[in-house]
Parts: sequence; structure tokens; C-alpha cells
Amino acid sequence: MQNWLEFQAVVMAAGKGSRIPEMTATKPKCLLPVGNKPMIYYPLKMLENAGFSETKIIVTDNYASDIQEEVDRFGFEMNLNFIPIPSDEDWGTADSLRHIADYILTDVIVLSCDLITDVDLHNVLNVYRNNNASLVSLYFSPPQDDQYIFTVPGPKSKNKLEKDIIGYDSKTSRLLLMASASDYEETMLLSSSLLYKCSNITLCSQLLDSHMYVMKRWLVNYLVKDKNISTLKGELLPFVVKKQLSKHCKNVESSEKFVEENEKPDIFNIPKESDIENKIRSLSSFGSMINSEEVIKCFAFVVNSNIGVRANTLYDYCRINKIINKLNIHLGDEKDKISPEAKILSNQFDRETCFVGSNTTIMEKTSIKNSTIGSRCTVNSKTRVTDCILMNGVIIEERCVLQNCIVCHDAIISAGCDLKDCLISGNFKVPPGEKHYNEVLTAVDRLMEI
Repeated sequence: MQNWLEFQAVVMAAGKGSRIPEMTATKPKCLLPVGNKPMIYYPLKMLENAGFSETKIIVTDNYASDIQEEVDRFGFEMNLNFIPIPSDEDWGTADSLRHIADYILTDVIVLSCDLITDVDLHNVLNVYRNNNASLVSLYFSPPQDDQYIFTVPGPKSKNKLEKDIIGYDSKTSRLLLMASASDYEETMLLSSSLLYKCSNITLCSQLLDSHMYVMKRWLVNYLVKDKNISTLKGELLPFVVKKQLSKHCKNVESSEKFVEENEKPDIFNIPKESDIENKIRSLSSFGSMINSEEVIKCFAFVVNSNIGVRANTLYDYCRINKIINKLNIHLGDEKDKISPEAKILSNQFDRETCFVGSNTTIMEKTSIKNSTIGSRCTVNSKTRVTDCILMNGVIIEERCVLQNCIVCHDAIISAGCDLKDCLISGNFKVPPGEKHYNEVLTAVDRLMEI
């Protein structure tokens, strides 16, 4: 196992899950179940498997203890440092990274807590090292798994994807353009200088930004100096990518003075390698591949074959839960999929396609297929559950039928209910005998609060 001592790993787990408010009203997004584990487990396990011995996790102060308690039970061998940020502040990812700048002493790899992938992290980091890059961003090709067509719980609607326009050199993988498709109506103008310098530019609107970024330490320094930047993907990265082909001042002494006297720094005045770093660079076996005249070098790492999902929308959250059982992503054997502490009395329980958490009871005369059932749940007799996600503490009373539903934490489905393609929010109680199809069931006051 390789130990990446020159990188500091940071997992962003303070997101409020604004795109899936019914599921995150009572629990943080990073603890939503994917298979039999909270989604934050997957990026942490990927880092540990890649050889990282330490990871910093950004969490909100109101959920810090809950998240730490949940993560600690998995017994990660690497050192995990939970750093809280104010829950009442609207901080972006750049704000969070700026907040821990004093703790970052090396180059940094930033991941989102909702990233689930089986990408070999070594390949991403090697692109960064081999090219002496300032920034490497990981992208996934659009999914080709048409066999996993499914209905998203809730009112019927088209899945609207937020498209990014990514431009990169097809030969060198230099990242040349980052923009949101929503910023343009019908046409997008490209600068003549960009086309002149990069004749092999490829433009893509279907790539998925993984929110995994490998960055030089000096980019964190820049965030400290420019406090107007709030987000990484939306503000810092497009700015850095655009600046890499710009002209810059090479007078170091005057540039350092410029930074001190002006509130907004010139990004070209921030990077500066030590004498030791310059010496190592000159002796590197990759020296011939590196253009030392370039201060900023950004690269795109595009993956075509591996699975890559960001479970930050209802569609993607459902999709990864539909396919997680078929993927080899740290799921373990049957005892890990079905807790030894669960009490399963049903003889119609499909062990091949189901996950069950600890202290859950599934009574006799029940049928459970293709479903994830969390901890502390109770599924009573004469009940059928198919293609569902039941989060922790859910109670399903007798004579219920649930198909393709998401039932959030501590909700109660009363006796005799028939639910299909529904999303039931946390702590909500569905009255006895009700039938609902393609609905979101939540308390009116909570919906207004959201």
C-alpha cells in the first residue's frame, strides 16, 4: 500500500442536502444510507485503501457528534479529524477550506461526502505528480446502465441534469475550460487566444464533475487572501483554469509587494516553490514532461469505465442504491450486509438483494425483496416491501404494501397502508389504511420551513 505523505485529504461533509430536503430535514446528508452504510463511508474507505493515514472531515457543529459517532463505529485505521463549522452560516466549500488553512501543510485532495466510485485513486494522484499540476479534476463519462431504468419516488417529473461545459486538450488532458451550461442560451463564444494555443480542445456537456480536486497548497493560500471566493467548483476552479493561459508578471519581489498592498491578490504572485522543491523537480524522472515556465497547470482526468456517482440528487441517490448491490465497492460478505444483531423471522426474505441494519426486527409472514432496511426498524407481519429504502428507526405496521418507496428516519407507516413510488419524510406518520402513489408525504409545517 502506498502512503501519500505529500497530500492532505479533506472530505466535505457539511452540505445541507438542499436538493433532497425531505430526506435531510432530520439527518445530515452524509449519513443517508447507501446500501448498508452511510454515504460518507465510501470516500473515507477509498482514501484508506489508497494509503492515506489521516483525513480531515468538515462537518457542521450541530451534527458533529452524530457524524463522528456513526463514522467511528466502522473502525477506520487512519486518523480522522472532525472539524466543525458554524451551522447557521451559509459557507461554501471554499469557505470551509479557508477555515482550515492553518492545518493544511501540504498539497490537498478535496472530496465530497456524496462521492461513490471504484476509481483507482492512485491514477488520479499520479496524473497530478507526473505533470507537476496545479490542479487535477476528476470527471466521469455519462452512465450507460440503461438496464437500471427506474421510477424516482415522488411526483412524476423529468430528471433535469445540471450540465457543465468542460473543455480539455484531447492529447495532453490539459483542463482548458469550466463553465455552467445555464450561463449560456444558444451559443458560447471561445476566445481566439484559447483556440490558437490549444488546437486539440474537446468540449463536453455530458461529463459529471466528481467534486474530487487535487490542488497545490498555494491555491489554499490564494483562498486565504481572496475572501470573496465562496465555492471551489463554481468560483475558484473556473477562475484558475481561465488564468493558466494568461500573461503574468515574473518579478517576484514586486509581485510580493503587490499582494501586500492590494486586497485582491494576483493569482500569479502566489505560487512559489522552495529551493528544495526546485531541486527535486530538476532531478525528477518526469522533468522532460514539465514546462517550468508555466505557473498554473490544470488537468482533467476523465474516466470512462468505472462507476462514479454523486448522490446529491434524488435521482442519483436512488440510482446508486439500485445498483450498489451489484458493485464491488467495499460491501463485505453477508454478515456485513445483514447485521448479526438483526432478527429476521420471515421465510420470504431475499438475502441476495437486501441489506439490514442492527437491532432491526422483520416479523414472520413478510416479503422483503431488493430493499435496504436500516437499524432499529420494525417490519410487522402480512407486509410486503419491494425496491424500498427504509432508514433507521422506521416502523411498518401490519398489512402494508410498499413498492419503490423511500421512508426516512423514524417515520411510521400505519396498518393497512398501500404506498407506491412515494417519499416519506423523517418522523412523519402515515395514517392507517391510506393509499398514496407518486407523492411526497411530509408535515406541512416542515415543508414550509424548508
